[in-house]
Amino acid sequence: MNRVLYAADCLDILQDPDKLPDQSVDLIYLDPPFNSNSTYNLPFKSRDRSLKPVEAFEDTWRWGFEDETKLRDLEKNPRTRALATVLRFAQEVEGVRRKRKTSMAAYVLNMALRLRAMRRVLKDSGSIYLHCDPTASHYLKLIMDGVFGASNFRNEVIWGYRTGGVSKKRWPRKHDILLVYGKTGETMHNPLQERIFYDKPFFTTAVDEQGRHYADVYIRDVWDDIKAVLNVSKERLGYPTQKPLALLERIVLASSNVGDTVLDPFCGCGTTAHAAEKLGRKWIGVDISRFSTGLIRRRMLDNFRYLNIDDVDVFGTPQSVDDARDLAQRDKFEFEKWVCGAMGANGMYKNPGEKGADGGIDGVIELPVIRRIGNKFESQDEYVIVQVKGGNVSPDAVKALAETVRRLGAVAGILVCFADQLGTVENQRSEEMWSDAYQQYPFIQGYSIAQLLAGEKPNMPPTYGYKHGGRTQAFQLK
Repeated sequence: MNRVLYAADCLDILQDPDKLPDQSVDLIYLDPPFNSNSTYNLPFKSRDRSLKPVEAFEDTWRWGFEDETKLRDLEKNPRTRALATVLRFAQEVEGVRRKRKTSMAAYVLNMALRLRAMRRVLKDSGSIYLHCDPTASHYLKLIMDGVFGASNFRNEVIWGYRTGGVSKKRWPRKHDILLVYGKTGETMHNPLQERIFYDKPFFTTAVDEQGRHYADVYIRDVWDDIKAVLNVSKERLGYPTQKPLALLERIVLASSNVGDTVLDPFCGCGTTAHAAEKLGRKWIGVDISRFSTGLIRRRMLDNFRYLNIDDVDVFGTPQSVDDARDLAQRDKFEFEKWVCGAMGANGMYKNPGEKGADGGIDGVIELPVIRRIGNKFESQDEYVIVQVKGGNVSPDAVKALAETVRRLGAVAGILVCFADQLGTVENQRSEEMWSDAYQQYPFIQGYSIAQLLAGEKPNMPPTYGYKHGGRTQAFQLK
């Protein structure tokens, strides 16, 4: 199994032996919600500050009746009684404080159930990396001890980084934690080295071609050499909590070999899949968001040109025009999110249930455009507005999209709809064109769901897709 994405709750996939057989995975990396009591949005570097970002996911947990039932089931089973003890302790700690709307116990229960299911699919020689922060790392380490065994604890890796934000009440919180466990004593590990440069020589250093003194040393469990993904980072996709590709490359290199299978049960924008593909590993991703799975497929196709749309299997999202039409009728907003993810449109600025053919923005594609400036060719960042229609397209909607594109200073607009509505777009769209250094493109164009499903791209410059982490040459697994 390789290059598979599931748009589903990872617990459902992890508990299904037909989808993930016993001991089928060599490495698991997960970057789940941190119980941060925050709502994460999909940002858009817009010139119109009045637009409201759409929620990507809510990292807030509340204890309910079903949670109590699940906890009692854990208490009844001798194998999971230790996990239940941790959860009861979390409840006791919360009980001595003021009443809160959020629940650490609910979060830890959610993670405990999924980590137990992950143990089944992990090979005896495999590793699991749980990415967290100090909010819940102390509880999660106890849960990991209970699931994988305290003797199988390998490392608490500290990833330190520098980002904005300073508190006057405490030291700035600028590190995450990676809890690393094996399943047995047979855990596979590839020690990695890094090159350290020194101002002055000493007996272990060598000299490189530039005259610098250096030593190759083994990487320790404090990683402060990998930068976080910032707004100005080239690999930024606009997805909240995105982790840098270099971080996942290090993990994949250290804890798997070429041809091994890597699983990410909370795959977000697909950095784990990107690293695995680049390094010649097989990969499986699961995310509850249709937007995420669509975005990841687009990211893989943009970065690895030997892949075509049939090479990346996506389950849980529309696979035919009829499926797409059904989703559009059942859940308009989920339909919009799925389309935007599949097109690589990172920012969505239409609130659920918002009505009106007002040229509302459903997605934004960041596009590097190559233009000739004097005697030189230069790349300029531009924006393409995406609007999604799951039903009829009115003439006013086409005209309103053109007005929105002009108002925001974007270079073009794409109206995504079903094929039977493309005639309206063609008849009503502006005849204006825009250009890069090589050719011209329509100011407004229609793009059908059938084209999207077939993997056809809209009429855009060849740089469409460059914002998805940069093009990458990599292994091609047969």
